[in-house]
Amino acid sequence: MTSHTEPDIARHPIGVVAERTGLSPDLLRVWERRYRAVEPSRSLDGQRAYSDGDVERLRLLRLATMAGRSISQVASLETEELARLVREDEAARQEVSRRAERAVLVSAGEDVEHALHLARVVDAPGLESFLRRTAAALGVPVFLDGLAAPLLRRMGEDWEAGRLTPAQEHVATAIIHRVLEGVNQFLVAPHDAPNLLLATPVGEQHKMGSVLAAAAAAAEGWRVTHLGPDLPAGEIAAAVAVQARVVGVSIIYPGQRDHVVAELRTLRSRLPASVPLVAGGAGAVALAPELRGVGIHVLQDLSGLRAALRAALNGDGTVRG
Repeated sequence: MTSHTEPDIARHPIGVVAERTGLSPDLLRVWERRYRAVEPSRSLDGQRAYSDGDVERLRLLRLATMAGRSISQVASLETEELARLVREDEAARQEVSRRAERAVLVSAGEDVEHALHLARVVDAPGLESFLRRTAAALGVPVFLDGLAAPLLRRMGEDWEAGRLTPAQEHVATAIIHRVLEGVNQFLVAPHDAPNLLLATPVGEQHKMGSVLAAAAAAAEGWRVTHLGPDLPAGEIAAAVAVQARVVGVSIIYPGQRDHVVAELRTLRSRLPASVPLVAGGAGAVALAPELRGVGIHVLQDLSGLRAALRAALNGDGTVRG
C-alpha cells in the first residue's frame, strides 16, 4: 500500500476548490484540460477530487495570473517556483504601495500647515470640516501618519514656543479628538479580533497619544479597550482580564521620571509574560533606555505600533520600536 502524506490525499470536490481558490468550476476545468495546471483524482462515480496540494497550487496560479501573467506562462512551473514568483509579485506591489504612500505623506505637509492656520484663527468649524474631508480622502493610516500625528506634534511645539495660545491649542485638540473618535466609530472590528488595551500611567493627563494609537490599531483590525488617562499600574494590569493580546501606554510628558519608570516596571511585572507591553509618545522615547531595560518595548511612531501588533499576531515574540 502506498503511503500518502496529508497534502496528497484527494478529498475535496470541485465546489469546495472553487470556494477556496476563487476560481469558477468552469475555469478550473479549462486550466486542467488545456494547461494541465493540476491533475485531480476521480472518485468511483467519476467526480473530480482534489488534494490540499492541488488547492494550494491553484490558489498560487490565481494570484500569479492576477498579477498580469497568463496561465500559459505559469501553469508548467513547479509549485515551489510558483510560490516564489507570487512572493516576488507581492513584494513588488507592497513597494509600489509604499512609494505611493510616501508621496501622499509628502503632500500632506501642506495639509498640516493649513490645519495649523485654521487652529491659529480659531476656525473650529473650518478645521473640523477640513480634517474630516482629509481623513476620507487619504484613508485612516495615511491621515494618522501624514496629518493628525504631525499636526499634534507641531501644535505642541508651537504652544511651548508661544506661537499658539492655550485657547487655540485647547480648541484644536478638542476638534482633533472628536474627529478621531468619529473615525474609530466606523472601524468596527469583528468579535473575535485581537484586543489592544490602552491607557496612560499615573501623572499622564494627555490622552491624545492613546487616541491616535486606538485609531491606528482599529485600522489594523484590532478591537481596542481604552481605559483613559492617569491610571495606576494595578488598575491597568487588572483590566487585562479582557483578554488583551497587547497592552499599550502613552506618555507625552513623563513628569517625575523615576516615578513613571517605577510605575511601568510594576505594570510589566504584573502582566503575563506572553503579553507585550509597548509604550509610545515623546515621553516614552525620552525614557527609552530605562523602559527597555525592564522589558518594555518603546515605539517611535504609529508605524512602530503597527509592526508591534503584527508581530504579536504572528506569534514570533519580536516587537521592535
